[in-house]
Amino acid sequence: MKPRRFFVEGEPLKPGERLVAGKRAHHLTRVLRLGVGDSVVLFDGSGREFPAEILEAGRQRIRFKVSSGKRIDRESPLNLMLALGLSKPSIMDLIVQKVTELGVNEIVPVQTERAQGWSAGTKDLARIKRWGRIAQEAARQSGRNVVPRIWPPTDYTSLLKQTDNQEVKLFCWEGEKRENLRQALKGKRKAHQACVLVGPEGGFSEKEAKEAASAGFQSVSLGRRVLRTETAVIVVIGLIQYKFGDLGL
Repeated sequence: MKPRRFFVEGEPLKPGERLVAGKRAHHLTRVLRLGVGDSVVLFDGSGREFPAEILEAGRQRIRFKVSSGKRIDRESPLNLMLALGLSKPSIMDLIVQKVTELGVNEIVPVQTERAQGWSAGTKDLARIKRWGRIAQEAARQSGRNVVPRIWPPTDYTSLLKQTDNQEVKLFCWEGEKRENLRQALKGKRKAHQACVLVGPEGGFSEKEAKEAASAGFQSVSLGRRVLRTETAVIVVIGLIQYKFGDLGL
């Protein structure tokens, strides 16, 4: 049986002893029933894995003996950004989990015209931390040693201005009648950077579509059926990773 993998927050991991306290320690010892002498693998998002042995296992603290780390690359050759119109919390949670598994590098919640309300208050800041924890767990489960960067909610116009260096820029829009995703990707053999822009439940407005086109985004349809936001994201990210990344290798 392979050792279990766990993400460790805080200071970067290094050989020596490392203490983990609080809810994560409780989960390891009381839920997973790990104890003294058990072997695990720790990662901190740096791209390295660190074999470790449990030296102490208490209810609220667990102490590891950490060995030297080794860089293990399970990342896609495509640096992929998902820009997503803010949607319902349950939808955002699901998308963060699934696109982390699919190898997305950056997730940008975007304030669009039809996005769910966002006040950046205490409750909403807690939601950003929640997305970070979801991404960490999805990285652990999928074997990634890098956790996607999750941006704070970003204004739509500001997002468009920050995508100039992207080689492929796709704007997924149900209002597109001529260009589909297959046509958009057909002539492109290789790409190292890509940005995919997907709207919230209500989609994008005509105005936003024009602004995206002016910023160099290629508007694409995902077919004749109207897909839910979470479905559209998983489909388009999967197809782009198949075309330019490592999905299917």
